Amino acid sequence: MKRNYLLPILQFFIFYSVAKAQSYVGISTGISRDLNNIKESFYHIPVSIQWKPFGAVHNRPVFLELDYDIPFPANGSDNAYTLNSSLPQQITLQKEIRAYVFTASIGFIVPIYRNKKSNSLYLNLLPVGICNQSFKVEYNKYDKANYTILNRDVNTHLTSLVTSMEAQFNFHRKFMIMLHLQSPLLANRGDYPLSYRFVAPLQFTFGYNFIYHSK
Repeated sequence: MKRNYLLPILQFFIFYSVAKAQSYVGISTGISRDLNNIKESFYHIPVSIQWKPFGAVHNRPVFLELDYDIPFPANGSDNAYTLNSSLPQQITLQKEIRAYVFTASIGFIVPIYRNKKSNSLYLNLLPVGICNQSFKVEYNKYDKANYTILNRDVNTHLTSLVTSMEAQFNFHRKFMIMLHLQSPLLANRGDYPLSYRFVAPLQFTFGYNFIYHSK
C-alpha cells in the first residue's frame, strides 16, 4: 500500500476525532468466497477492522475500514509439452493459486433498525476504497528445462480502486455479524490470457465492537 494514499485518509480521521466523547473499533473474522472467478473460485479467511471515531452513528456516520483476506489455495491444472522424443510429449501439471487481498475504505453508515436492547441493523456504504491484490502461482514438479506450458498463469500484483457495501447487525452494541460485498479492481488486467480474474470477495464475518473514550 502506497503511503500517499493512506496519509490524507488518516489525517482526516485524526483531525475530526479530537475531542469526541466516544469511539468504536470493531474487529471481525469469518469466511469469504470470491464471486468473480467462476472456474477457480478463491476462498479466504477475512480479517476486518472498523474504526468509527465520531461516536454517535446518527450524527457522525463516517468510518474507516481495513480488510485483509488470508487465502486458501485454489487448485487447477495446465498442460506442458516437450520436443524431447525420450520424454512423454504432453504432461498435466497441478498448480496452486493464492490471491492476497488488502483493502482500505472510507464509508458511511445508514441506520435501518434499532431497539431498546441496543440491537441494531445498519447498511454500510463504502463508495471509495483502495485495494491491493497479489496472485501467486506455483506449479508442482514443473521441469522447466524440458517442458513448456503454453499460456501459463503468472504472478500478478496490482493496486486500484474498489467499491463495496455491507449489512451489519449489532447485538447489545458490542457483538456483531456482517455480510460484506466488494467489487473487483476497477483496472484492466492486461492482454496476457490468465485463468483467473481480480477477486470480488463476499465476506461473512462475526466479531466484537470495542468502545473507548477519547480525550
